Amino acid sequence: MTPAEAPDSSLPRIRALAGAMRDALRDGAVARMLVPPRETVEDATGAKFLSMPAVSPDHDLYVNKVATIVASPVAGRGSTVTSVVPMFSVSTGRFLGTLDGATVTNLKCAAVTALVTDRCAAPGSRVLGVIGSGVQARRQFLGVSAVRDLEEVRIWSRTPRHARAFAHDIADIADAAGERHRRPPRVVLCDSAERASEGVDILSTATTSVEPLPISARLPDHIHINCVGAHTTTSREVPVALLRDSVVIVEDLRTAIAEAGESHAGALELSALDAPGSPGDLARRRTVFASTGCAYLDLITCAHLVRHPDEAGKFRAADPAR
Repeated sequence: MTPAEAPDSSLPRIRALAGAMRDALRDGAVARMLVPPRETVEDATGAKFLSMPAVSPDHDLYVNKVATIVASPVAGRGSTVTSVVPMFSVSTGRFLGTLDGATVTNLKCAAVTALVTDRCAAPGSRVLGVIGSGVQARRQFLGVSAVRDLEEVRIWSRTPRHARAFAHDIADIADAAGERHRRPPRVVLCDSAERASEGVDILSTATTSVEPLPISARLPDHIHINCVGAHTTTSREVPVALLRDSVVIVEDLRTAIAEAGESHAGALELSALDAPGSPGDLARRRTVFASTGCAYLDLITCAHLVRHPDEAGKFRAADPAR
């Protein structure tokens, strides 16, 4: 297969992958995966080298997303993060090919946002606040747009120029999403994180902040928050008090506690959202999806892209002769 850059912004594609994630959580495929903790090595310059493996007998797939993260831009390199995902058959051990890590990550992030937002946000949610203006902020807009018909998007970024660029791109992103009957939402550029979050139905935070963002103290009781930015055991985008007063949802509890701290110890895993005895009407409660990432979602995304090779973006197939 010839590598090709494919868009990851189709709303039907995002919904389809969100559905595949939901199915894998419901039918036990995720529970049957082998997903060891991710490994991170950091050198003296602050560069990080990551390994995120996962093995699924149901999907007959072993993947390992490997990535490098440098502290600052390097000449000749367009991003501070570079990643690839080699894939192997579980049953034969055969190398199947390699997917571009950015393609996998971007589609995965939009789809899991759609999955959680659809379960947790009030059905009539129409106003989205976004704090951040980078790649993941755009994925947040797409993921929420896949499951809610937005009328307004409020944006704040610590870099006003980036916020203006994101706002300018909203109409193009919405148009590229493949549903031309939907009008692009009204975009409001805000002068503070507080203004961007006050009174919204859904809030997405996608920043590198190591301290809680100055979001509004007047959040609706029904608000759903997608928190997908920086996190460590000692730093996070949202205040601990907000986590304490909300239903917190994570991909994997062990990973969340290890990487984001004991403040996540009472969180629900994604698999609990539709399980017997799951919480009642989450759309009436304040919910926070505190994402730390987990390789099982990368594997489901890879399986989806292998089944739909025209959507795979940069994909290098294995040599059949090998």
